[in-house]
Amino acid sequence: MKRQGLASFLAVLLSVAAAAGQNQTPIDTSKWKTYVNEKHGFEVKYPDTWNVHVGSGLGPEMISIDGPFRGAERPTLSLAIQPNQNSRRRSIEEWFGGQVYALAATPEAMGLLTIGGQAAVFMDNTNSFGKRRDTFTLLHETDVLSLSFTSKAEYDPTYAAMVGTFRVVK
Repeated sequence: MKRQGLASFLAVLLSVAAAAGQNQTPIDTSKWKTYVNEKHGFEVKYPDTWNVHVGSGLGPEMISIDGPFRGAERPTLSLAIQPNQNSRRRSIEEWFGGQVYALAATPEAMGLLTIGGQAAVFMDNTNSFGKRRDTFTLLHETDVLSLSFTSKAEYDPTYAAMVGTFRVVK
């Protein structure tokens, strides 16, 4: 696809935006714990009753921040670090638009936001597990970080507060 065509495609895609959590009281995160990932140079805060689990193995580096079980449910914010997924050093908007185009994906909603002082994009989709929000940002130009959760009204303010505490530290 030509650059001009991709730019037009991105403009159309990202003009569709949805805002979750409007008119909600902000959550005080000042006493939350902080997960620091020194390898990739970022941190994110999480409630003191939640736990961090770092996966190992091949593929993306996976981190889950899990809340306490509530019945059969366990709220989880999943972070996936995909090294060198943006080797062409595109903006996050260009990278995301290319991924959506290549996969012929049709997210229910998507848009731009800023987390940790840097550009990010989000998309919402619904599958058999429910409505899911994925937020993508870049780590040091070439690595892509996704922050994902299954949306549920009682957990959404906590998820939004956690994503809002993300910041690059090196």
